[in-house]
Amino acid sequence: MARAGLHVIIDEVLLDGAAAQRRLASQLVGLTVLWVGVHCDPAVATAREAARPDRIAGMAASQALRVHQGMRYDVTVDTTTASVQDSARAVLAHVRERRRRE
Repeated sequence: MARAGLHVIIDEVLLDGAAAQRRLASQLVGLTVLWVGVHCDPAVATAREAARPDRIAGMAASQALRVHQGMRYDVTVDTTTASVQDSARAVLAHVRERRRRE
């Protein structure tokens, strides 16, 4: 779909960190890709997990740091205290700046 010109968002937790990013990037060669890292303090992620009806206990804490090991991002947001709106604004600002430079 992306190669046909559609704008696509892939929302994925890369459990193998940098190795998974390299595998995914190899499939995205030739496409414009924006890598966004979404961070959250493990304690906050755990509290949010506890409030979810579809939770898998312990998953948030185990993934909160592991998924970022060795990753390379174009932009990062930290949802520990930032709202969804503020995080989206940060990503949008990066996209606009990137387009301005191109």
